[in-house]
Amino acid sequence: MIPVTILTGFLGSGKTTLLKRILNEKHGMKIAVIENEFGEENIDNEILVQDTSEQIIQMSNGCICCTIRGDLSRVLSDLAAQKQSGKLDFDRVVIETTGLANPGPVAQTFFMDDQIASEFLLDAIITLVDAKHANHQLDEHEVVQRQVGFADRLFITKADLVDEAQLGDLRHRLLHMNPKAAIKVVNFGDADIKEIFDLRGFNLNSKLEIDPDFLVEDEHAHNHAHAHDEHGHTHGHDHDHANCDHDHGHCDHEGHEG
Repeated sequence: MIPVTILTGFLGSGKTTLLKRILNEKHGMKIAVIENEFGEENIDNEILVQDTSEQIIQMSNGCICCTIRGDLSRVLSDLAAQKQSGKLDFDRVVIETTGLANPGPVAQTFFMDDQIASEFLLDAIITLVDAKHANHQLDEHEVVQRQVGFADRLFITKADLVDEAQLGDLRHRLLHMNPKAAIKVVNFGDADIKEIFDLRGFNLNSKLEIDPDFLVEDEHAHNHAHAHDEHGHTHGHDHDHANCDHDHGHCDHEGHEG
């Protein structure tokens, strides 16, 4: 089973900075990074030249990067086939959603498609949150609420641009929206790569308890499955982080203190 990490977060939250590190840092891991455009213009994509005829690009540190505009299942199947044939060598996959995307349908792919489910393991959904703009974005954009609600781990970026009181308020809001996700403040997109992989954070049963329509193919039904209070908060997203033994390092109960 090839572990998969979904990287999400609104425009400007630091995903591109983090991806550049993954694709260029000498970390010794062979990672396939999928830039998932879903047919829309990827506004925050600075990594790849859009006009390239190459769909898959080999990076200098052994990682692989590919941009897709079509079906995620097809690309994952193709990657798995090339790995099995020896054409590509990678140990894990990172999928970057666009800043405007709900990560739910991406996560669904790993449960709705039997072939994908037999070859790939959804390890965790990582959401980057821009400390300076997050409260406004959460008020204005339901997709940002979903990005936070689906997270197994939350990285707060740009914390140096707000004061301690604002940061504390944001932590409280994120904790209220998603009480089970580990929260950590990081420099702009500069999260420790070891804190991104092998979290074993995604819990399908818990997801179904909160969002019974998670495995419903009708995306419209899924998109309206979460309940929101009058402040636009998503309630009750419940991952099984209680065990704290899946290499969170600290499960971020201490991480909530910075």
